[in-house]
Amino acid sequence: MITHLEDLVHNIPLWLLLISASVLCLLLAALLRQRTLVLSDKETGKLEISKHAIHRLLEACCVQVNGIAWARAEVTHSDGKFHTQLRLKVRPDAKLDAIQGYLEQEIAEIYRQNLGIADIGRTEIKVIGVVIPKKDF
Repeated sequence: MITHLEDLVHNIPLWLLLISASVLCLLLAALLRQRTLVLSDKETGKLEISKHAIHRLLEACCVQVNGIAWARAEVTHSDGKFHTQLRLKVRPDAKLDAIQGYLEQEIAEIYRQNLGIADIGRTEIKVIGVVIPKKDF
């Protein structure tokens, strides 16, 4: 079995290996490139924000709310709209209905006022855990 694999490796043309490696490198570069959104492009300058920065901006908004201990944001762009998914860990005293209404309003405001984005899609909020505070003895 090993000799068959060794024969196969030795019989593959070098050009095929080089082309395969090049295609793999291009694919990795395309997948790993920093994704940015152009917010403004004028003669005087250009303003871009990375997808990562949008995520951190939304997460910072979430953790400022009483009752939220941890937040992760994921923004996708489809059908011409920006859709937001928030995963939250909340404290036991969190008022989920109030948190939902507040976050939907605040996120819409961030998109419209801070980023200048009018096409806002769905905001999905998922509570993935409850953080219980540590008791001091």
